[in-house]
Amino acid sequence: MATTITMPKLGLTMNSGSVRQWKKKIGDTVKKGELLYVVATDKLTVDVESPADGVLLAITIKEGQDVPVGAPIGAIGTPGELDAGAPAAAPSTPASVTSSPAPAPVSAPKIAGAPTATGAGALGALFRAASPKAKKLARENGVDLSAVHGTGPKGWIVARDVLKAGRGVVKASPVAAKIAAEAGLDLTGLKTDARVMKADVQALLSGAEKARRIPMTPMRRVIGDRMLQSHGSIPAVSYFIDADMTALNELRAVYNERLKERGIKVSVNDLLMKFCAKLLLENPMLNASVETADGKPSAFILHDFVNVGFAVALPGGLLVPNVKDAHLKGAARIAEERAELVEKARGGGLAPDQMTGGTFTISNLGMMGVGAFTPIINPPEAAILGVGTTTDKPVVVDGAVVVRPIATFCLTADHRLVDGADGAAFLSQLRELVEQPNLFLL
Repeated sequence: MATTITMPKLGLTMNSGSVRQWKKKIGDTVKKGELLYVVATDKLTVDVESPADGVLLAITIKEGQDVPVGAPIGAIGTPGELDAGAPAAAPSTPASVTSSPAPAPVSAPKIAGAPTATGAGALGALFRAASPKAKKLARENGVDLSAVHGTGPKGWIVARDVLKAGRGVVKASPVAAKIAAEAGLDLTGLKTDARVMKADVQALLSGAEKARRIPMTPMRRVIGDRMLQSHGSIPAVSYFIDADMTALNELRAVYNERLKERGIKVSVNDLLMKFCAKLLLENPMLNASVETADGKPSAFILHDFVNVGFAVALPGGLLVPNVKDAHLKGAARIAEERAELVEKARGGGLAPDQMTGGTFTISNLGMMGVGAFTPIINPPEAAILGVGTTTDKPVVVDGAVVVRPIATFCLTADHRLVDGADGAAFLSQLRELVEQPNLFLL
């Protein structure tokens, strides 16, 4: 029996995902445990292995299409199974996912015009309930059979169904379609009965109006939702303070010279993570989160551990992995883990647990020349630290004007947990540690 491939659950908060890339084509032989497809969630991408041996019989979704967790996305079996109407069995073992189990399969959705069926039995109807002529017409006209209502015997899709669904679909040459896709140009609005060719697309692109429509990715949707949630539900207050980075830079230089042979490079962020971890345990309300009931705050959760998140910029968005138990680790170990997490974030290899469980976040835009900014709290955390660029500035020291490397820190905190005096005290303590790192040992 054919095996249903379902959208796996890659974390406790994941409700949906999309297939970024299929590693196999329909008709390809697949072995159990072999890399089959790559799933993209709001935060990361994960390689998913095949749940069974066989042939990839069908793919029911488009790459990039958002799909609920547990929904069918494909099937594996022996050639002809789905053509013969054989039901697709749920996998006996969930698809193997890097660092995360897959969910138990769920019933496939009902198909309009097809016989009523549940589970993977409906999957076969969805994949192959079309006549050969209908399939040929669908390929020629770019019609998605999964969206076509079948009016043939037993709900099969026949030629007239494809022709009806294909009305208004613009026919384009492969080259024209590729150029349009790369430019983000939607051809469906063109009023033409002729085939759109390369020259037609180029003429459109050379026109005066060159607006591009770019569909919102799952990552951007979730970033937008979370930032709107943060801005609309958290009474945030931001506090600024300037710090002399002279001593911290000297300490960093000593560490890096000592760690050179081990290939470890400590950054300013790494030292700030360590300092913040110490101060967060001393200021527990900044290392807390708000528990809600019926949409209203009901309790404060104080954490006895510190997981420090840090923002990693990526094309089209950002990720916030976190260093677990930063309060128990030295600067060298924090630097190693931070470098590993950055590499995984940029290569799409972060595991779900590396993206969750943060208690505090540091966002550093100093390398981009930004002097100061007000970061937005990453729910459900209570606070976030923004770090600006270090700039030589004239300051007064012991009555004399001297030039020192100065950086601006901004602490944004949830005022439901953190009062102004507490936020200011945290920043003052952080500046003290930055300017006199030897106080860390007290």
